[in-house]
Amino acid sequence: MRTATIHLVGKDRLLCFSTRVVRNCTERYGGIENIGAALSTEDAVKALDEAMWLLAQMLEAGARYAKMNGMDNPEPLDVDGLYDCCDMDDFAGLRGKIMETISNGQKANVEAETPKNAGAAQGER
Repeated sequence: MRTATIHLVGKDRLLCFSTRVVRNCTERYGGIENIGAALSTEDAVKALDEAMWLLAQMLEAGARYAKMNGMDNPEPLDVDGLYDCCDMDDFAGLRGKIMETISNGQKANVEAETPKNAGAAQGER
């Protein structure tokens, strides 16, 4: 699971692009590939609404992830809380954090171990 951290209201908060967020975005936008268009629409009010909705989704997912993993994390802010604590100067940074979290969530992180009998198998050739 890939995450990012955002600093809001004097606290670092975990953002997470979990399967739940992917599902909710797919339902809202028709697919995660449409998130960028929703965030960059020319309708400023719509772009703000979408950024705040998506950020609230990721904050909630981050809180769930932190709780499951015994991590300290402040309570997530909802859409109204985000509107109350952010100003217009924050918008570009918020959008950047959303895209960073999504990008981190798309990176594969695979760990492989060498089989215990790999040396024996190579010697049998």
